[in-house]
Amino acid sequence: MTGAPASVAALAAELHAFVQLIDDDPAAEGSSPVAGWTVAVKDNMDVAGTVRTDGLRGPHPPAATADAEVVRRLRAAGARIVAKANLEELSFGATTQNATWGACRNPWDRGRIPGGSSGGSAVAVAAGLVRVAVGTDTGGSLRNPAAFCGVTTLRPSHGLVPTLGVTPLSPSMDVVGPMARSAAEVRAALDVMAGAAPHPRPRSLAELTVGVPEGYFLDDLEPAVADGFGDLLGLLSAQGARVVSVAGLRDVERVHEAMAALQNSEAVRHLRPYWHDGRVSAGVRGRIEAGRGVTTEEIENALGVAFAWRGQVGSVLGDVDVVAVPATPFVAPAADQGDLTLVSRRINRFTGCWSLTGLPVLGLPVSPSPTGLPVGAQLVGRGGADWALLAIGEAIQAVSDWHGRRPPGALAAGAWS
Repeated sequence: MTGAPASVAALAAELHAFVQLIDDDPAAEGSSPVAGWTVAVKDNMDVAGTVRTDGLRGPHPPAATADAEVVRRLRAAGARIVAKANLEELSFGATTQNATWGACRNPWDRGRIPGGSSGGSAVAVAAGLVRVAVGTDTGGSLRNPAAFCGVTTLRPSHGLVPTLGVTPLSPSMDVVGPMARSAAEVRAALDVMAGAAPHPRPRSLAELTVGVPEGYFLDDLEPAVADGFGDLLGLLSAQGARVVSVAGLRDVERVHEAMAALQNSEAVRHLRPYWHDGRVSAGVRGRIEAGRGVTTEEIENALGVAFAWRGQVGSVLGDVDVVAVPATPFVAPAADQGDLTLVSRRINRFTGCWSLTGLPVLGLPVSPSPTGLPVGAQLVGRGGADWALLAIGEAIQAVSDWHGRRPPGALAAGAWS
């Protein structure tokens, strides 16, 4: 880990946040809002001069000769790409307990997982190792680690941010997105990554109508998650927002299984070179085998469920500005909690359904558990409303301090100075 300050290298090694550190000190920082910001990039993306491991042990392909497009844009804006972040093997899971690069640990409690597959990215931001991290999200890989680690993220509208130079998993749902401590920092990164910088007028929370689905998303929640989500709704109401119950999302219980079938069946086609690769762990191999076992009839049925679900969500969003739901049913699980494949499926229970819509989803921290563990929520917006969602996030964070909490031992700003 040469090139990084000793404090960064030591904490990153303790948390297994990074696969490798990168010396990147742009000659000219420029005037961009992200100029000089330190950035960690999930190691399923190309960074020129580095090997892309996808979380696997060697042998690896040769070092990349060019940056992934999002990396190129960030560098061109003066950001410093300082690390490749730890991840789930092939981005196919939600725990980031990587046998090769280290079992990534949650900075709030070293005995707990950070989520995944963009776990190292979330850990890097939460622990103060970098200002911004870039990850990917198919079924929840930005949103669940952001919730478990207490940071802010955006799953952008599908197709808004280029995926050139990023290993595909399920391209019909794959997105690249930023993580940071605040919605304002996420917006600055998104401006660069998307190649656009719309500036919607500041949004008054009093203007909002927020829809909260009945059942499913509120069933079987850990008390800390129920309380944290309730505190968010309470804050919105106190600021004048109209919080209403919505009953139109009838197929959501079927959607979780449909999404898994579609994601896994699509992923196995892109992961075909790894079907018999001895480097792949038993957990990820099990997911590959599950995808290979999905029948044509099951795919057709899942497509029908997805089509109906998109229509239901679109109808609900015709009546409300955003839909609000918890990000995960529970706080970060203990690292020794049994079969991590099963844990992965449970973690993404509230996230994968929104991936099927292609809509933007903001993930932000809410009030923590009694023991201080982070709790997260999601705000789902209308198509193309990425910046409007971020404006809502900024308005929420202007009247709350949930996003400002730091785990014990986190590095202060300026650690790379």
